[in-house]
Amino acid sequence: MCSLLARPALAAADAKTSKVTIETDPPGAKVYFGLKEDGEICTTPCTVDAPVGETAIIVEAENRRSIIDRLVVRKRNRPQKLTFKLELAVGSLVVEGGAGATIKLDDLDRGKAPLRIDNIEAGGHHVALEKNGKAIYDEIIEIEAGGEATVSAPAAVETPPAGDAAAVAATGQPSASGRRGARSVAVSAAVDVGYRHFNYSIPDASMRTAYEQDEQELGQVLVGPILEIWPTTLLGLKFLPGLALYGRFEYGVNPQAVPIERMGGSREPTTLTTAWQSLEVSLHHRWTVADAGTIEVGAGYVDDRYRFNARQPADLALVPDAAYQAVRIGGRASLLFGPLEPYVAIEQRIVLRGGALENRYHFGTSVYGVRGALGASARLGHFEARLEGALTLYSWTLKPDTTRDPTTAHGGDDVIENVTFALGYIL
Repeated sequence: MCSLLARPALAAADAKTSKVTIETDPPGAKVYFGLKEDGEICTTPCTVDAPVGETAIIVEAENRRSIIDRLVVRKRNRPQKLTFKLELAVGSLVVEGGAGATIKLDDLDRGKAPLRIDNIEAGGHHVALEKNGKAIYDEIIEIEAGGEATVSAPAAVETPPAGDAAAVAATGQPSASGRRGARSVAVSAAVDVGYRHFNYSIPDASMRTAYEQDEQELGQVLVGPILEIWPTTLLGLKFLPGLALYGRFEYGVNPQAVPIERMGGSREPTTLTTAWQSLEVSLHHRWTVADAGTIEVGAGYVDDRYRFNARQPADLALVPDAAYQAVRIGGRASLLFGPLEPYVAIEQRIVLRGGALENRYHFGTSVYGVRGALGASARLGHFEARLEGALTLYSWTLKPDTTRDPTTAHGGDDVIENVTFALGYIL
């Protein structure tokens, strides 16, 4: 080999060259004459002046087996043509343990563990093992050309239930629950503490009447269930695993007496008490991005009721009794830090009906809503806790008829702030 690599220098000294066309399958390979240290000659396909005689040729391409050959160049009028086929640089993957686990290589099903898989292209690959619907291994591994990479299913997570904290500590691998694996059903109990401030917009403040006093409601507590169902997972289907049906119903449990502030500043009692209620039914889909975060979009129906009960019906005209029946369209983004998932959400609410307040203004009204939320959830095994702060704004445009009723407001803002805590169980 040493005498072979020395020949280019002799040929170069004779200063005799001939044209050589070099092609490769696939193209884009680098060509060297003699030693690589002498530098690259060209990138295929190419035609070069090669020294007449015998020399060494090296052909290399990424993720392909290198070719080292003898190049015999003769003095010709037409270029001499050389063609090389570059084989893939491949290695093997050996999966040990995890008997019966499904092996997924770059998201493709490759069989059941234990198993040896040959002829895998060299480089980084995503290897995941799933058993009984739970992820027991999920990593990026490097397979070297001509080498063999071994994956061992964590023994501590082969038999314990998903979410076993001891298994995580023993293996250093997050359990299926820590990786936010597939879900089928989740049931939660929620406690929601709310604050409401309704502010009328009146061009001439002196025209404000008892019917249009700003309203504040503090510490309203709603409780109720939340149900989520992932239909494709529940049915054992392989598509749309992030699709979920969401249902929530909350009912006010602490009705509060509502006094009315008169023009002189005095507050007088009424027969009014608060009556809050909330219902949501929606459909959403969630995508996990590189195991680092999620993106979710959804749409549905919301019925938020900020109403009042009264022993004297006339008192209802003194408060902004509203029931927002709306279509919600929104999205959510989150980050995944093991079992902890902070998130931000925003949605548009297309209000279909506004309740009794809408009917009070005879010339018509319009109202739209938006909602934003910040929160975080934490999951341990089958249990998940969520804490969220949210702000909802319903903005009213009012058209008063001053000849028929005493209302003079041209608009209003209904601001509701909520803090929600939910504790749930996930299957």
